[in-house]
Amino acid sequence: MRRLSVGIYFFLIHGFAVALHIPSVFAVEWADVMAPASERFANRDTPAVPHFQKHVVPLLGRLGCNSAKCHGSFQGQGNFQLSLFGFDFLADHSALTNEASSEQEARIDLTEPDQSLISLKPSGEEPHEGGQRFDVGSWEQHLLLRWIESGAHKDLTASNPDPKPNLASDVEREFFLTKVKPLLEDHCYECHGYQNKKGGLSLRNRNDLLQGSDNGRVINLEEPDRSLILSVINSENPDRQMPPSGKLPAEKLQILEDWVMMGAPWAEDGEAPSRTNALQLQKLHCEPSELVFDEDDQPVTLRVIAEWEDGTLEDVTCLARYQTNDDSVVSITKDGMANFTGEGDTHIVIYYDNGVAAIPVIRPYLSQGASPRSNAETPKHPIDQYIQAKLEKLGLQSSSTCSETEFLRRLSIDLTGTLPSPDEIAKYLQDPSPDKRLRKIDELLNTTSYTAWWTNKLCDFTGCNPKSISSLLEEAREEGYVKASRWYDWIFQQVEANQPYDQIVKGLMLADLDGTNESMPYFWQRQSLKEPKDTAMSVAHAFLGIQLQCAECHKHPFDQWTQADFTDFSEFFKPVTQSKNRSVATATAELTLLRTEKITLNAGDDPRQPVMNWMAKTSNPWFARAFVNRVWASYFHRGIVDPPDQFTPANPPTHPELLNWLANGFVENGFDMKWLHRQITSSQAYQRSWKPNPTNRLDTRNFSRFVPRRIPAEVVYDAIKQVTVESGRHDEVRENLRRRASGHLSMRMTGTHAMKVFGKPDRSINCDCERVNEPTLLQAIFTQNDPLIRMRIADSGWIFEIEEAVANQQDLDRDGLVTEVWLRTVGRYPTDIERARAAKHLQETDDLPEAVSDLLWALINGKEFLLNH
Repeated sequence: MRRLSVGIYFFLIHGFAVALHIPSVFAVEWADVMAPASERFANRDTPAVPHFQKHVVPLLGRLGCNSAKCHGSFQGQGNFQLSLFGFDFLADHSALTNEASSEQEARIDLTEPDQSLISLKPSGEEPHEGGQRFDVGSWEQHLLLRWIESGAHKDLTASNPDPKPNLASDVEREFFLTKVKPLLEDHCYECHGYQNKKGGLSLRNRNDLLQGSDNGRVINLEEPDRSLILSVINSENPDRQMPPSGKLPAEKLQILEDWVMMGAPWAEDGEAPSRTNALQLQKLHCEPSELVFDEDDQPVTLRVIAEWEDGTLEDVTCLARYQTNDDSVVSITKDGMANFTGEGDTHIVIYYDNGVAAIPVIRPYLSQGASPRSNAETPKHPIDQYIQAKLEKLGLQSSSTCSETEFLRRLSIDLTGTLPSPDEIAKYLQDPSPDKRLRKIDELLNTTSYTAWWTNKLCDFTGCNPKSISSLLEEAREEGYVKASRWYDWIFQQVEANQPYDQIVKGLMLADLDGTNESMPYFWQRQSLKEPKDTAMSVAHAFLGIQLQCAECHKHPFDQWTQADFTDFSEFFKPVTQSKNRSVATATAELTLLRTEKITLNAGDDPRQPVMNWMAKTSNPWFARAFVNRVWASYFHRGIVDPPDQFTPANPPTHPELLNWLANGFVENGFDMKWLHRQITSSQAYQRSWKPNPTNRLDTRNFSRFVPRRIPAEVVYDAIKQVTVESGRHDEVRENLRRRASGHLSMRMTGTHAMKVFGKPDRSINCDCERVNEPTLLQAIFTQNDPLIRMRIADSGWIFEIEEAVANQQDLDRDGLVTEVWLRTVGRYPTDIERARAAKHLQETDDLPEAVSDLLWALINGKEFLLNH
C-alpha cells in the first residue's frame, strides 16, 4: 500500500489548510494525545469520566440521535427532543436531565444508571423505534453509563456545576422573549419595570430579579417550587395576591411556573443566542492529511485529533462522523476506514463538535492509460502550473490548444456576451502575430460589450430585481424598472471606469440611503429584505459566497455557523432593514463578525461600516476568494469551489493553491477586475480544446480540457440579432445597450418566456443556482418553432439585402453567402463537406433568400451554435 508520508506534501497541504481553516498535522506532538473513548471506556469499571460536550453529545450525533430524522427534528420523537446536530448543549442537557422521564422509565436515573433509558433503548434492551444503535457491553454504553454515574453534569470543569447558569440557552431564550417577557410587561412592569421598584423588587434584568424584594428572595434557584413568586401569583388572599388587579388565567400561571422551574432564564431583545458552557474546539487534525491510492491499495483508517482551546489533545476518531463527497471515488465507514471505489479525486469530510475538516483523496486514472507522472513541459503561467501539478497526480494529460476560431468565439462570449462578427473573425485569422490572443483579450476588455456583460453579471450577484425594488407584487411596477435601470447604470459606470471591485462593493454597502451621493442605495431598499436575517443572508451570499440559511434555526450541518453567529451577523443590518432609509445603531452592542473578530458598536454608528472594513481586509477569508471563484466559474462552468456560493469546509476547493494565488493576486493588484480576466483567459487551461484525449474524457473538474456548455440566455437572445442583422451593422447591434439582453433590456426581459426557457435568473433568491445553463428539450423546441426565432429570420436585414439583390438581378457569390452563414452563426469557415452540402441546397432551391434562411435556421438549431466550446 502506498500511503502519503507525513512530510511529502507539507507545502501543498499546509497551504490548503490555511486557505480553508483546515488544520494540517504538523503542529501537533502526537505523544500528548489522550487515548480515544473507545479504549478508555472499553471496560465497564473504567475510572474515566466522560465530558458532556466532548463525549456525550458527539456520541449522540454519531448514533444519529440528534439528526433531523430522529430526536433532532423540530417536533422531536417520543416526546423527547434534542437540538438538531447537537450544538445547544444547555438545551440538550436540560432535555436529558430536567425532565428525564418517559412513559416507561427515567431517561437518566442517577440512583440506578443501568436502568436509564438512554442506555437501555439504543442497546436494544428496551423497545426503541430508532432500532439498536450499539451493543450491550459496548464502549458506547459504558461511556453513557459512566456519565450518568458521575452525576450527568454538563460541565465537569466545575466542582459543583450550577444547573441553571444566568445566561439562557437558545430554547430558554426563545421561551422568555416570546412567552414570559410579554406577560411581565402586561402585568408586572407598571410596578416593577423600568425605573419602578415597588416593594423593593425590580424586573429590569435578571440580577435585579434575583436580588429579591423587601420580603426576601423572589426566585429560589435551589428549590424552584418554593419560590416566593409562585406563592403570590397562586394566592387566593387579595392582600397577598399578585398582580393586585386579580389572579392570572391558568395558561399564564403555567408559563410563569415553567419559567421559574427552568431557573428563571433571561434574555434581551437582539441578544445573541448563548455561547455559554461550550468549550471552544481550536482545531481538528487529520492523519493522513491526503490519501493517494494506486491499483494495489488496501483500506486506510483515518485518525482524527481534537485540539481544544486549553491545549488538550484527544483522539476522537471513534466520536467523529464521516462522509465522502463522491462515493464513486472513495467510500468511508462510520469508523473512519477509507476504501477506494474508482478513479478520480474527491474529499472525505470529517465532523466533530463544531469542527469540519476535509481530506483530499486522489486515485489516478490508470485504466484510461494515464501515467502517474507526465513528461509535459512545465507551463509558464502560474495558473497552469497549479493545474498541471494536480493533473500529474491524477495521471491526466491535458487536451491540446483550441483552434483560433474556437478561441475567438469562446473569448467573445465569455468576456463580452457577444458573438464575433464575420469581419472580426476574418481580420483576426489574417493576423500572423504570435501574441494576437493576448492582444485580442486586451481589445475586448476595452469594449462596451465587456462592460455591459460584466455589469449584468454583477447585477446577478447583487440581486438587481425590478420586482423586489418596487413592491412585493408578482409583477414589477414601472418604478421598479426605473430603479433597476439606475442600479444597472451605476454598476456600468464603475465597470467602464475599471473601478476596483472593493470600491464597487463599498458603493453598495455604504450607500447613502437618501441617494444624495454617488453610491447605490437600492441594494438595501429591496422589499424582499423584510427582516435583518434576510439582509444578512443576502450580504453573505452576494459578497462572501456563503449560505447562512441553515444557521437561522440550528447549527449549520456542513459549516461552523451557529444560531449565535447568524444572529450576530443579522444585528449589523437591523437598522437599515427596518427603516430602509437609515442605518444607525441605537444602542451599544458587542457583536462577532462570523467568528473572525469582535466589533463594538456605539449608538450613532453605521453598523455597515465595520462589515465593509472587515470584508476589504487582505486577511478576510471569503471576500476576494468568493469573487475570483465566481469569475472562474463564469469561464469554466464550474468554480474551483463548486457550487461557487457554498464556501464551507465541507466543500473544499479542487485546487486550493490556485484559488489562493488568484485571490492574493487580485488583492495585490488593487482588486482590478481586468487583471483577473486577463490572467484567466490568457492561461493554457482556458485555451484548451474541448476534444478529450484517452486519459481525460471522464474528467470534468480538473480543467484538463474545456467542457462545452450552453451559452447564457442573454447571449442567445443577442446572438440571434447578430446573426440576422444587415451587413455593416454588427457593431451598432453590439453597442446599442438599450436593445441588448445583457444591457437595459435585461430588466424588461426578466421573467419572459424566452429568458425562462434559457435559464436567466429573476435575482429573487440568494443562490447562484438560480441561473441555469443546462440544455433542455424545451430549448430545442424554442429554437425550432418559437415565433421569435421565425420572426428574427423572416425580418432579417441581411436576408432583405439578398432579396433586394435577387430582385435587381445581381450576380451573388453563393459560396460567399455560405461562408457568411457559418461565420455569423458558429464563428468559423465551413468545412469542405459542409460547403458542398450547403451549395447543393442553394442550387436545388428556387428561392435563394429562402435557401439562405434555411441555412441560418439549421445552424441556429445546431449544438455548435448553442454551445460555448
